[in-house]
Amino acid sequence: MNDQKKDTNSIKDDKIQISFKLIPESLANDIKQELKQYVETLAQQDADLEKIEEYVSKINSDDIISQYYGLNRCRKLLSDTIVAQPIESLIQKVLQTNIQYNLFSIVKLNSIPLLKYEALWIISNIVFGTQEQIQIILDNDGINILFLALESQYDELIELGIWSLANIAADNIKFRDMLLQQGILFHLKRIWKQYKNTKSELIKTIVWALSNLAKGKPTTKFRIRELIQILSEIIISTNDEEQLIDSSWSLSYLIQNIYEIDMQIDKRLIKKLKLLLNSTKHTLIIPALKNIGNILSGNDEQTNQVLQAGVLQSFEILLQHKRKSIRREVYWSLSNIVAGTIPQIKQIIRNDQLLKSLFKQLKLSDLQITKYIAFFVSNSAIYAELIDLEYLIVNYEFIQKLSWLLDKNDEQIIQATLEGICKLIQKLQFEGKFAMYKQLIEDQKIIAKVIQLQSHPNETIYENALKILDNLVTQESI
Repeated sequence: MNDQKKDTNSIKDDKIQISFKLIPESLANDIKQELKQYVETLAQQDADLEKIEEYVSKINSDDIISQYYGLNRCRKLLSDTIVAQPIESLIQKVLQTNIQYNLFSIVKLNSIPLLKYEALWIISNIVFGTQEQIQIILDNDGINILFLALESQYDELIELGIWSLANIAADNIKFRDMLLQQGILFHLKRIWKQYKNTKSELIKTIVWALSNLAKGKPTTKFRIRELIQILSEIIISTNDEEQLIDSSWSLSYLIQNIYEIDMQIDKRLIKKLKLLLNSTKHTLIIPALKNIGNILSGNDEQTNQVLQAGVLQSFEILLQHKRKSIRREVYWSLSNIVAGTIPQIKQIIRNDQLLKSLFKQLKLSDLQITKYIAFFVSNSAIYAELIDLEYLIVNYEFIQKLSWLLDKNDEQIIQATLEGICKLIQKLQFEGKFAMYKQLIEDQKIIAKVIQLQSHPNETIYENALKILDNLVTQESI
């Protein structure tokens, strides 16, 4: 999960003005002025790794100026790339001084926001390190200390706390689940509600933290409904492109096995996802499609909600999209719909514009696209009523397409197609209509191809081929 970490150097560019803001008015004027001078001077100076012990000793001082100097220098060591060492090596040298105890004390007990800010920044740099280095922070009540930072009245301290927690979550699933179990969502949701209309940068940091909690394999089992709920609320309420992209992708990871989650998807979310399908930007369309496809793989009620939102009209347009990845997602969604109820299936099979666009793609010879269309064809044969299958046979050369799919050199395509053929033959036999289509089936060499597939090394393909032939033998003996 490490690729989801972010360096704190990208948090803010206006560090001097932020530091000035965090100097309390209650301090004596001479101390305030001296602190401001140090802020400006030290911003232009590099820290010296050889002086690390001196810096840490300054942090232990009772003098505010000395404390700031020591904290700033240690933070500079970890933040600036001028030191030609890997960040993990620098973090280790800093941790060897046992600086963490001073940092925690300052965050918990010190009344000066500027010192808390520098201490939190150092912590955020440490948790950018290795799992072992992060563990040192966690072993010393680091999570609760960072939660304490989230209760600050200063946005800058809150952001550093969130930044640190997000990097901890990104490191591995053990840390991710630990944060969820200890209540990180309570804090993130509270801050999001407080700042969602005023602080866009802080909200983006929250969304990034939520995305790290949603990622990782296996998907978390802790607080998953609560996580889905807050991501849904963000998608519903925001029009910020970056927030929409991050939160939509994060939600898609959580609901990819939606049938395992006993919760109802918010209707407002479905409407917003449908709206995103109309975007001109593929970065918004693709995660929205992923989520819609996931919802369509859930229960019948959720599928009905998606259809009622008018998603098929969007699918008709997206089937013409220049990006194959978008078209593939639409095929996957359609294959999920035709595995649903009869009324749901009819909305697809009796939509000529949709079907013409879909089957047109078979001529493009793209294996992934062909695979998704094979699933669509197979599910149609398995779940649709015979009257609708006959409509496909007459108007869309459905049997010819089944035969064509058997020629593909892909086990998934062959297996899905055989399942569809088997079910189609059973339905024709049950309704006493097999004789009407027997010649067409033979002309398309379906039976000959099925016989050949009896020698296929894949056991499932062999068994499906045998099942079809057994059905045909039964038909002949009647």
